[in-house]
Amino acid sequence: MNNKTIILLIVLILVIVLAVLGIVLGITYYRSNTQHTSKSMETYSFTLQEMYCNIKESKRILRAVITVEANNENTIKNLQEKEFLIRDDINKIIRSKTEEDLEGKEGQISLQDEIKNSLINLFNDSSITNIYFNELIIQ
Repeated sequence: MNNKTIILLIVLILVIVLAVLGIVLGITYYRSNTQHTSKSMETYSFTLQEMYCNIKESKRILRAVITVEANNENTIKNLQEKEFLIRDDINKIIRSKTEEDLEGKEGQISLQDEIKNSLINLFNDSSITNIYFNELIIQ
């Protein structure tokens, strides 16, 4: 064998080793990201008892069943213990809204965002991820 053949053989073996190493590292990285993502996607929820709230400048009332979602189980436990604070805070928010503020999809989304941000501030806990209305009826 001459020198060119030996160098070519060494380069070929080096390329194969690097390719196999790259595949192994890629698979390892992908698996660790998949496990981390599935853990961070775990959520917990807590549904408040049915609420009745007055609407600002109206003789109508709002009936709601609200679920609070968080990505931390301890947050949910804390919220369950302080349900009275949550209900009071939501009642204050809804009583400050007119019927026009609550109309349509935009009104519901706006109310959800306002409740979520208010609870995050009230409990100083950013693990609260969403607010859902199981029922939202204006009577």
